[in-house]
Amino acid sequence: MIPTPLASVAEFMGIDPRELEHAFICEEWSAELATGLVRLGPQAAALHDIPSVRCGVMDLIQRYEPTERQKVLLALEEAATIATTFSFATAIRPGPGLYRPVFCFGRSYTEDGTSGAIHATFAIARRCLEMPSASRGPLN
Repeated sequence: MIPTPLASVAEFMGIDPRELEHAFICEEWSAELATGLVRLGPQAAALHDIPSVRCGVMDLIQRYEPTERQKVLLALEEAATIATTFSFATAIRPGPGLYRPVFCFGRSYTEDGTSGAIHATFAIARRCLEMPSASRGPLN
């Protein structure tokens, strides 16, 4: 049976949960709201090109598609302010003309907007995809 966080990510993505781990690297991550520090799994850190499993939120967001950064930041800011579930989809650009889709589903726990945590799961495509020459971005 697939764990609940992965089932939530699969539902968000609209794919069969049994197929999720074949096409995506799935890894949990967390953030401590009091410090803003994010703790990634080793594969997520490597795919985000972050040298350590600990980083700041802005370090993480800088790796995403430029047109999607504000949307991701807003989702994480809301999660840091109130206890809620959240999700986002974006892409990492590993090289010219390439992108790697990233999906995230998570939940935050906070009582006062300054302490608590975010717990989430990344699903990052195992393979890079080529950008279609006619489109503006991978998720538009």
